[in-house]
Amino acid sequence: MEKETDLCTVVVLESSRSLIAQRLEEDLALTIMGLISDDPGTWEEAKSVWPRYRSPAVCEAPESLPFDESSLTEVMEVLAVSESWMVIDFQTKRILSGGSFEPVGRDASLAMTLDKKGRDKCPLVIHIPPWWELHEGASLFSIHEPRQEPMSKPRVDREILYGAPFLSCLASRVLDLHASAEWPESDGDLDDFHGLTLRVHRDWLMTPREDLGGRIPRELLHGAIHWSDHVTEGQQRRFHDVGKLIAVPKDWAEYDTAPMGSQELCVYFDYCRDMIRAAWGWCLENENLISTLDHTLAVKELLDFLIRCNQDWMSESYDDGPCPRFVIECDRRRVPIGDGVVIEGMDEVAKSSHIIDCNCPICLMMAEGAFGPSFSRIDGHHLELDEDFAFSMAETLEDWELEHREYDDSSESDDEEDSPFQDPQNDEELVSVWGPMRSDLPIPGDVQGHLKMAFMVADIVSVLQSYSNRILEIQSLNLAFSEYRKADGRRLKKATKKFKRLLETLANRYPELVSKSADLQSRIDESARVLSIDGDE
Repeated sequence: MEKETDLCTVVVLESSRSLIAQRLEEDLALTIMGLISDDPGTWEEAKSVWPRYRSPAVCEAPESLPFDESSLTEVMEVLAVSESWMVIDFQTKRILSGGSFEPVGRDASLAMTLDKKGRDKCPLVIHIPPWWELHEGASLFSIHEPRQEPMSKPRVDREILYGAPFLSCLASRVLDLHASAEWPESDGDLDDFHGLTLRVHRDWLMTPREDLGGRIPRELLHGAIHWSDHVTEGQQRRFHDVGKLIAVPKDWAEYDTAPMGSQELCVYFDYCRDMIRAAWGWCLENENLISTLDHTLAVKELLDFLIRCNQDWMSESYDDGPCPRFVIECDRRRVPIGDGVVIEGMDEVAKSSHIIDCNCPICLMMAEGAFGPSFSRIDGHHLELDEDFAFSMAETLEDWELEHREYDDSSESDDEEDSPFQDPQNDEELVSVWGPMRSDLPIPGDVQGHLKMAFMVADIVSVLQSYSNRILEIQSLNLAFSEYRKADGRRLKKATKKFKRLLETLANRYPELVSKSADLQSRIDESARVLSIDGDE
């Protein structure tokens, strides 16, 4: 006898109304809880992100949910006799659950459906924002109680960070330095200004401001990075199952002041540095003009220039990828950036940043889309290069100091393990980067073994590149591998013979390729055997 589905009562509390839905299936209740991951301010905003969390296990649209408006007194009477219940209080930003409602935790990935092989499909990924309180196993009395901690949600004033307040502060500071003895003698090389760049950038981030209520600009960058990144990563996981990315709407009440994720933080670092460098360059090019103007007029001239730089910078390619404006919007709307991937709710599409300028078979496969859409992220390592807490991704000085101690301890441990007497000739496995690809263990998602073969072909290409004028042989090898990968049926048999024949020819010409060619041919034969067995089944 099958277990009866657990039913739950879900209550939504807002400042002006109370909504209640009785006898909801557990999957529906959990999906509603998942909506809070995006930090909606109202139930209407929460419903707008239903497509970002919906699975085939629940209704297609939230309008199908049986919510009725009721008084708080009536709500409490229903909850008193409910075996399982959950309350979402938008006014105090709290989630409370009790009775037999199973604890979920702040961060969870729940299997909502399974594929034919019993594997998780379309998981519900929940990441409750850190300023929301979660009370599981709560009593009904706690619904009327206040929050346990003051709400500390970061509010970002992007007009101050990106606009005239920052740029005018920058212009004034740079021109003060231009008039001081600290101004370096330079022949136009902006690297001469690196020390001053660090100082100006640090001063901007770490100086309290009246228009921020005495806070420092750096505080606006932190407080939500891990939460925002986790939500975005959850949407990327979901994309691989449903093939769709959906952005958080821009019309939410608190969208303009929403916290930063790591991608916007990294872009903002580069924005500050590039605006500072632009200011140095303007001063070097306008020495005569500056000498004829008083400080106020000079600041205005430089500010007008920086405003134009801002507009250009936001629309130009960022690190050979999408423009900063697009990267920032994706981060704020919590969607990953995938080459050529359409994002529902956004007009712009990221063009592929992978440029084929080499003869690497792995690059060629990526360009052909053999591995599916490629997603890119900024890892932020360059924020740590100056070894200064002000610029780092760490939220607090304590966190930053701890990371550095752990890194130093790790480096010392690695140094102790390294032996100066190790003979690399005795460790043949280290000679080839692609050695591990010869393992018999399959690579997830590489059903036909083409990715493993690509690493082995790349190994052969690297040997051929050590000789001069071998481009035709390299191109022939890549072409034969490409034809083999794309062939099916009768064409596969012919393409396989051509590919193996070319590998034998290369082995005869270059003795160092004998074992590599043999290994790859064995891999081809093994792939054919596996595919033959799968076909019979």
